Amino acid sequence: MNTLPLKIGCYTDSSSKSQGLYRVQFDLSNGNLTKPELIVPCRNPSFAISTDAGCYFISEVDQCSGPELYFLSHLDQKAGKAAQSVAISGDHPCHIAMDHENKFIITSQYSSGSFDVFSLNTDGRLDKKITSLFSSGSGPNAERQAGPHAHQCQFLKSELQFVTVDLGSDSISFYTYDSTQGVFQDKPMQTLKAPVGSGPRHLIFNQDETAAYVICELSETILVLEKSEVGWGVIQEVAALPNEEKGEATAAIKFSPDGQFLYVSCRHQSKISCFAISPRSNKIEYQSCVSTEGDFPRDFMITPDGKWLVAANQHSHNLTTFQRNLETGELTFSGVSVEVGSPVCVTY
Repeated sequence: MNTLPLKIGCYTDSSSKSQGLYRVQFDLSNGNLTKPELIVPCRNPSFAISTDAGCYFISEVDQCSGPELYFLSHLDQKAGKAAQSVAISGDHPCHIAMDHENKFIITSQYSSGSFDVFSLNTDGRLDKKITSLFSSGSGPNAERQAGPHAHQCQFLKSELQFVTVDLGSDSISFYTYDSTQGVFQDKPMQTLKAPVGSGPRHLIFNQDETAAYVICELSETILVLEKSEVGWGVIQEVAALPNEEKGEATAAIKFSPDGQFLYVSCRHQSKISCFAISPRSNKIEYQSCVSTEGDFPRDFMITPDGKWLVAANQHSHNLTTFQRNLETGELTFSGVSVEVGSPVCVTY
């Protein structure tokens, strides 16, 4: 049986029955999932990334919850256990990014509007915290943008740069760093203002990093950014789910492995939408959408072969799988649904 092991990060508070970070096996022949198996008991591991060196995950809580709770942790793949943890300085960490040399990690703290930079040892173990970066500003949405809300960081492959995405101040900022010296600049080389009140959440770059795609949570739109000699600029803004009621709740944005299609999870509508990407202009065109067969899909992942998609439905407490048409990008529900409490992150 050809299977792909998946890590599932879950909220453990409130009505959730989850106890931490889980593992499931995904059958690449038919879309089946095994029963989730708890691998690390911890509180609210809401985001995780996996590498050959191990799995890194965070606990999304505030510092008032206790110093033992708001850690960035490293799960040793070979030992199969949480080998170590380092403290995060801000409240409600919600994202992890690793550079492409596997030397640094940056965590994004939503409530604090801050980013913590950590170094890694050559074996992938956590070394130390290097610095913290801080966002500033606010937006017109009084309830959601009273202050900065750091939601994501992303490293570039082609240059020694990284970008931060701040929902609270409608800003996307580009920074430089010195990989050899481990020095990270605390002032951005460029800050791009997203449309007022849009609330940018996550950004992904195309393969050659000439374009970037930003999902905006509050406006439920996708921004297409293009790089020029003078910096980055917006060339297109498209509704994430055309002709449907909005709810300020879009979440994840991912490419198909071949880079021809873009997918977005729309939590309020409980759907995933699909867009075709023009290879010439980098602009996108809406193609289709599908119900996630659950409620409030915060995250999803596409298998490396591009044939399957797994959705994490937070409020209905289930994972669902979809077969993906490689030619059209269309998704078809497989009929598979597995129960797990408040899943919010899927990674392999």
